[in-house]
Amino acid sequence: MLTVFSFIAQPDVHIFLKPKVTRIAAEEYGFDFQYRSRPSWDTYASLLGFAEVVRRNLTDLRPRDMIDLQSFIWVLGSDEY
Repeated sequence: MLTVFSFIAQPDVHIFLKPKVTRIAAEEYGFDFQYRSRPSWDTYASLLGFAEVVRRNLTDLRPRDMIDLQSFIWVLGSDEY
């Protein structure tokens, strides 16, 4: 919940953390996501690092902001898809 407001205010800079989905997506992607359930800069920095890796790999799709990256992570890590 801590990341949602900054994500809404500045989606070009901040990303929303959905812990379970993001952990699954990072594992599927082969990214060593450093998640801790207690809010910390280390977890958020790791999430930003994951988003940057995804951004670089999706360059040809031209992701506009963290909304696009978080959507990709959601699809990758959600059992809905």
